[in-house]
Amino acid sequence: MPRQTQKTITVDNLKDFESTSAGGSNKKLVTIIIVESILLAVMCVLYFTKTYTSHIQTITINQVSEEKDSLTVQYHLLLADYENIETSNDSISAQLEQEKAHIKELMDELKATKSENKAQINKLKKELKTLRDVMKSFVHTIDSLNTLNIQLTEENTQVKKQITAAKQENKQLTKKYEEAANKVAKASVIKAIDASMESYTSKGKPANKAKKAKRLAVKFTLDENPIAPQGMKKVYIRIVNPDGLMLVNKEQETFKFEDDKITFSALRQVDYKGEKIDMVIYYECEEGELKAGTYKTEIFCDGSMIGSTEIVLK
Repeated sequence: MPRQTQKTITVDNLKDFESTSAGGSNKKLVTIIIVESILLAVMCVLYFTKTYTSHIQTITINQVSEEKDSLTVQYHLLLADYENIETSNDSISAQLEQEKAHIKELMDELKATKSENKAQINKLKKELKTLRDVMKSFVHTIDSLNTLNIQLTEENTQVKKQITAAKQENKQLTKKYEEAANKVAKASVIKAIDASMESYTSKGKPANKAKKAKRLAVKFTLDENPIAPQGMKKVYIRIVNPDGLMLVNKEQETFKFEDDKITFSALRQVDYKGEKIDMVIYYECEEGELKAGTYKTEIFCDGSMIGSTEIVLK
């Protein structure tokens, strides 16, 4: 039977065992320390990354919130600007009301928008710019219309001045006529005597109503005047209606009276030989030209007023 060899445990053997065990424990400890250090570093990196990201998000939200507040103020100011636009143009007023209603809708939309919704806030900023451009267009249009109205007002004022001047001229001419009447007595002036006016229908029947009269006839006699110049003469009549306006010939021709050229209603040429001669001068009326009232007629020849007459139409 073989003989088993028994190991003898000695002090040296114990020292070798302790040395081997201690070496293994040190390696494990180093490994654990390294792993824990790496984990700690990773955790620090993750913590600071999360903290930085959260800080950036907070700054972004604050910025968007400030933009929303600023945008709200700008919308209120824009609405006030629209309210201050004044115009008497009905079409523009209606468009302004539509734009103001649109602004209020956008203000409600902005109010309901969350501060972090940057895309929606940017959209509302673009809408604000568009509305400002529209307002500038309204202001430009209204200014142009106001300028045009001023021009029209000035033109209207000028027309009124011309009418006033025309009335003044008529008064001045009347005064000149009166002065000329004082010269009729001069021997060299032919007088129109027995002057009268009659009115007729389109069929040549007498008519005393304005709406039926289509022709006015001025009848008179050129008086005898042996010292007056003889030959072909033009005799003019000027008929003034109840409003003080003259009935003018269609061609609006004029003749010389004293230092002026004035229009007349009708004329007729006659060969005057110093003897009495009966005359009739007709004025053809336009449709609706006559109205009820007194019509006054003045007769002119050789640059002088030589007679007058009148008729009353009902």
